[in-house]
Amino acid sequence: MDISRRSFIKWVIAGAATASPFGCAPGGEGRKTGAPSVPAARLGSEEKKVCHDVRDGLLKSLPPPSRNLDVVVVGGGTSGLAAAERCFGSDYLMLEKDDHVGGNCWTESWEGLDYCTGSAWLALENDEVKALFKRWKIDPPIIKGNDSAHFDGKWIKDFWNSDPDYPSYGQLPYSKTVQDDFRRFIRETKKLDRVKDAAKLDAMAFSDLFQGYDPHIQAYWDTFGPSNWGSATKDTSALIGLNGVHEWAPCERRTFAGGLGMITRQLYAGFPEDQKKRCVTGATVISVRREGKRVLVTFMKDGRPETVSAKAAVIAIPKYMARHVVADIPEDQAKAMKAMRYAPYLVHNLCFDKVVWNLNYDNWAVGARHFTDFIPADWVTHADGGDLNRKQVITVYAPKIEAARPDLLDDEEVLEESHATANELIEMFPGWADHLREVRTYRRGHAMPMSAPGSLSRLQPVTQRDMAPIYFSHSDNCGPVSDMYEAALGAIKATAKALQHV
Repeated sequence: MDISRRSFIKWVIAGAATASPFGCAPGGEGRKTGAPSVPAARLGSEEKKVCHDVRDGLLKSLPPPSRNLDVVVVGGGTSGLAAAERCFGSDYLMLEKDDHVGGNCWTESWEGLDYCTGSAWLALENDEVKALFKRWKIDPPIIKGNDSAHFDGKWIKDFWNSDPDYPSYGQLPYSKTVQDDFRRFIRETKKLDRVKDAAKLDAMAFSDLFQGYDPHIQAYWDTFGPSNWGSATKDTSALIGLNGVHEWAPCERRTFAGGLGMITRQLYAGFPEDQKKRCVTGATVISVRREGKRVLVTFMKDGRPETVSAKAAVIAIPKYMARHVVADIPEDQAKAMKAMRYAPYLVHNLCFDKVVWNLNYDNWAVGARHFTDFIPADWVTHADGGDLNRKQVITVYAPKIEAARPDLLDDEEVLEESHATANELIEMFPGWADHLREVRTYRRGHAMPMSAPGSLSRLQPVTQRDMAPIYFSHSDNCGPVSDMYEAALGAIKATAKALQHV
């Protein structure tokens, strides 16, 4: 849906006219006279209509099987693609509801520049993950630098580091007492045993660990958490939060210009043509049920239902969907799936005719009203600055609280939020307004599995249980946070079990 040119220019002018306490970003300029003519914005979304009909019990007609298969893979995100790739050589079918594969790892382009609509980066943390990407012949570049952060009008380059003596904490625009509290928080929480006391810490809220510290510290993690594991500190497992404090900064992060959607794009591009024909898009699964030793899978394609029969199925979709689709899930497993929480998510990509930002890859705006962080989409290519007159896309992440999910169903509400987000950034950096040419917003209603207290130790072990010959696999299935490589590795293990039936 388009934003009218009049409305778009109206908020550009309003934002530019606002007095800014923040100054200009590196690579930005001061406000010039006159507002530019800006093309209309665009709204994109994942396809959910049929999913909602399934949830609401509106689809009841299930035709008999039209053909027999070895394996059906439900879902075409990272997990589904990894499962499909392991099914090469068998008679399988992969079904994806959207008109493209990739799921949350989906990249789009603006005037030749790739940008992500979801997942941003990953870390090749162990030999198993490194071996997987080597086999896939995919080698994401390393992200240079740490994250910057904004506090009360000041941006601090390479801000967060797990070393309490890192000099950035001395740059905070606060008293030495506050600066020392940032350092003390790192020192004191490092003493907690995240291995021995994992279950205990997972049951606790991360917010409990901030008692006795300056509120600015919790405010930083309340900004950081929603974009990384779906929740602020009060709804975050203390174990997950501590992992963020002590492990994320030192890890070697990798991505492509355009985010992790470039990985699923490359993976799928490497499928032989005869295997691509087995990956069906625009096919929303509405029922998975066991019948004897086989699995019947019904899906909607072009408005018509079709059922196929398979020896096994890999369910590579989130549990909030799986519990509506898969029949006869044991009661405790269904309850655990229902208890899992997901954050709605908007991603705004602001398209500029020149470089407006080149400080760090991930930039956290502590205290921002409409977004958490933003990244230059081409950072891994131009971290050294490059040609500052080149075009640039800034990807802005705007996770929402669960109660805001219904708002995402309203196009006008989403477009108003897109206005507000871009307006807030222009208030911070008035020079951006002269070079902004387009805004593209992508919405997902349940995009981010929340690493809430107990999710890792209490829910996941139950939700991922096998229902042979049905096997579950997704990024919400295993691992502390929703992660691309965990999704792939989980799918490979689930597919190995499914292929045993073949």
